[in-house]
Amino acid sequence: MPSNTQRIVAAIVTAGLFVGGAWVASGFTTDIDQAAASTTGTSQDKGLTVNLHGARSTKGNVIVMAFDQATAFDNMDYTKAAGYLEAPASEDPLRFDFPDLQSGYFAVIAFHDENEDYDLNYDANYIPTEGYAVSGLNDLNDTPVYDYSLIGTEKPADLTLFYWP
Repeated sequence: MPSNTQRIVAAIVTAGLFVGGAWVASGFTTDIDQAAASTTGTSQDKGLTVNLHGARSTKGNVIVMAFDQATAFDNMDYTKAAGYLEAPASEDPLRFDFPDLQSGYFAVIAFHDENEDYDLNYDANYIPTEGYAVSGLNDLNDTPVYDYSLIGTEKPADLTLFYWP
């Protein structure tokens, strides 16, 4: 059985490890680089803002569409999108501002159109060959669902492009 001295020393060591571990952990950050200015030149403090990360090259364009209708979202119908922006691809974070979309909820689809054909291209197994991101989508194997993809305009949305190997 441990003596009182050993118990006290163990308690002090435990407290030291706890405080020291918390101090070390406080040095870790999870900050995501933010685009300093609007990629599209329409920077506003109001409206939907999308920060897009993870483009694998500077080839082609990046297209971001915001939808307020499920049918248009499901069909990726850019003609019925509430907002549509595109910019040259960059490996740095890109910021897309939609100043006209100031209230409500929107589902956002973005893709890296590397061959500039304005389509998200697929291989024979219907796997995307270009990078894409969908608000609310956390798993590459999930099918995007409009209701789960809705985001508000209160704060910027961060999306990361996914590429299949």
